[in-house]
Amino acid sequence: MINKLFPILLLFAATVTAQPKPITGDQRWTAWSAQPATKWEDAFVTGNGHHGMMMTGRPGEESIICVHEELFLRAWDRNKIAVANTAGLLPAVRQLVDAGKLDSADALAVGEARKQLSAMGAPQAWPVSPHPAFNLDIHTNRQGSISHYKRSLDMERGEARSSWQDAGGGVECSVFSSRTANMNVMRIRGVDGRKLSVMLALRETPGRHGQVDGVDVSKAFSDITTHAAPGGWLTYHAQYSRDSGGYEGLARITIKGGQMSAAGDSIQVTDANEILVVLRITPLQYGITTQRVAVQNELTALALNYDDLFRPHAQQHAAMFRRVQLDLGCAAQWAGKPVEKMLEEAHEHGATPLFLEQMHAIGRYLLISTSGKYPPPLQGIWGGGWTPAWNGGFVFDSNVNLAISAISTGDLAECAESYFGYVERLLPAWRLNAMSYLGCRGFLVPHYSDPEKGFLNHFGSGYPWMYWPSGAGWNLMPFYEHGMLTGDTAFLRKRVWPLYLEMAQFYEDYLTKEKDGYYHISPGISPENNVGNNVTTLAKDCTMDIAVAREVFDHLLKLGKLFGMEPSQTDKWRNYYDKMVPYRINADSALAEWAPKDYPDNYAHRHNSHMYPVFPGTEFLQAGSDPGLLQAARVALSKRFGYDTESAHGLIHIALMAARLHDAGKVAMNLQRFAQRHYVYNGLVTSHNPEHSIYNLDAALSLQRLLSDMLVFSQPGRVELLPACSSNFPAGKLAGLRIHGGHKLDISWANGALVNAIVYAGHNDSCTFICNKKSVTIKMVAGKQYRINNRMELM
Repeated sequence: MINKLFPILLLFAATVTAQPKPITGDQRWTAWSAQPATKWEDAFVTGNGHHGMMMTGRPGEESIICVHEELFLRAWDRNKIAVANTAGLLPAVRQLVDAGKLDSADALAVGEARKQLSAMGAPQAWPVSPHPAFNLDIHTNRQGSISHYKRSLDMERGEARSSWQDAGGGVECSVFSSRTANMNVMRIRGVDGRKLSVMLALRETPGRHGQVDGVDVSKAFSDITTHAAPGGWLTYHAQYSRDSGGYEGLARITIKGGQMSAAGDSIQVTDANEILVVLRITPLQYGITTQRVAVQNELTALALNYDDLFRPHAQQHAAMFRRVQLDLGCAAQWAGKPVEKMLEEAHEHGATPLFLEQMHAIGRYLLISTSGKYPPPLQGIWGGGWTPAWNGGFVFDSNVNLAISAISTGDLAECAESYFGYVERLLPAWRLNAMSYLGCRGFLVPHYSDPEKGFLNHFGSGYPWMYWPSGAGWNLMPFYEHGMLTGDTAFLRKRVWPLYLEMAQFYEDYLTKEKDGYYHISPGISPENNVGNNVTTLAKDCTMDIAVAREVFDHLLKLGKLFGMEPSQTDKWRNYYDKMVPYRINADSALAEWAPKDYPDNYAHRHNSHMYPVFPGTEFLQAGSDPGLLQAARVALSKRFGYDTESAHGLIHIALMAARLHDAGKVAMNLQRFAQRHYVYNGLVTSHNPEHSIYNLDAALSLQRLLSDMLVFSQPGRVELLPACSSNFPAGKLAGLRIHGGHKLDISWANGALVNAIVYAGHNDSCTFICNKKSVTIKMVAGKQYRINNRMELM
């Protein structure tokens, strides 16, 4: 079957030597298009984690959508603590769940909680929605017909460009979001003697109408003012109507040659050789205030040379981007093939080498560019609309989880810190959630929340998210994975160990030991599936809940051993681990999604939460695990795989599980599905649904983790090489990947077989490397390199 899945891959694949010479600069990592982005979804994007831009528009009538990660339309004021107190209902809810009255339990809990929140002035289930800041509109005088249009995105250095010509000469526009100066920068310059006559203005991004969860976005602001001032200053100030906050934008415009004047909200430039714009967006805690003078002083002190501003940014961005690279032999194709042609070939033939190489690169680029104070929400920091699907939110039951899945294997400590710092700031709210809704210590994670507050107020009939006990463990697991991958014992002790100790307290309070001698988890949720004909996701003993609880206690036991704790101190965790209610294998020989025998499985669903012990967890893959459960997981995967979800992130999610199960065929099939269904816009950002429906980064960000996991899967002391790489996967090299123990790895392959691997030891360690049933154990010394040949022998 695999031969049919990649019919053209071998035609495209170039032979890659064991150590291909790295290619840098514009040719290799720059995607381009000969068509303007007339829709914002097709824009090439820039970002430094905080600021971002989207280049849209036709030649001479461009609009650069400017965004900032901290701008949200809020359903109520940011200072409100909106958490209901329903802990006293838990015994009654449990009784209803045990009696099989799941819908009644849902109605009781949700009805009371929503009643309390409405009384607090927080009736909406979706508390915040991100929005664009404004557009930088650019109107350039044209002379005759337009020719030679081109736009490009340099992923290696973090810069987007557009260029075109008319009878008067050429015009080139370059933009980047500075990592070193925290601002957006734009340069327009004339080419071949072209003199520029340009009007620039900061104006509201069009389309502010409609509703977001019952909130009229046309009434989102009490005041918006724009102004142009002599000396080349553009200002934009916005104050929210339902929230005390606001934001402002300040742009400084300087020119080389020509004249500049201000009128109304616009700056008019005539006969200039070059125009430079530096722009800062400042979120305001109180919208009636301003930071204009302070920001104006900072922008005034900056260098007035684009290259001087760009150079330090490009160096910092490129250092992150280059750490891990996927080379499938497509260097020459980047310069010769526009994204439209690349995507057309992928749609017709499937996952071509160029498609895979560019999508891996854009995944790294987007993750670097959108990780700031917050990790990536559904759209990242970008968006040109005012009513994004699912409020463009931070969704914690697969979306954020997949979006950040490559932060540590991809050696992006900066992006990892974005996630870790974000979670740590939310912990006080997560503690309040647990105590208020459940009467428990520890953490209760909302499915979706205000990224600043973390309060649980997103739930409704059918989705009682206050009963999702596994959410916290799932979202703390990346801390543990990062510490184990980097081999950073201090990180594990200071930042991971305390979190797991609190999670143990949560389970001590929430688990119930029943007559069968097992600890049960009731109620719970298996996102986002229902049991039988019930309208609610509420259930008892969800497989995911069991898996996450077991993982928490397993991690505590491993950390306890690492830190030299006595068995008397860890016996309590061992007892919980051993006495958790067992997993169930159903009549189809599949891992059941719920442990109770009277709960039927529903395979036709986009979520695969019950497969947590395979991905992102590893319980079923560890030495000594029950082979019967591993086989049941394979059956469950096949059942869910047959449903063929239309969501792009769902395809990647199930392929990640298939990779862990060595199922190269399913990985290949989902790569084909992903490539052929028009999930990728011309700006290389992905959509949630086929045919470019719903701008969404999950698939773009998580594909890089899939490609690395199918080529390398590591656990402490054990690394599998090419675990799910089919013989028709294009030959290539993956360089710089982080593996468990603080080591790094380069791997080269061809025809699905190993060419060689190089291990860069980060610590003194012993590790076994396995490929195609052959293995070699290396006693590594920190700082040394070890080369493995295609026969799994040390060279």
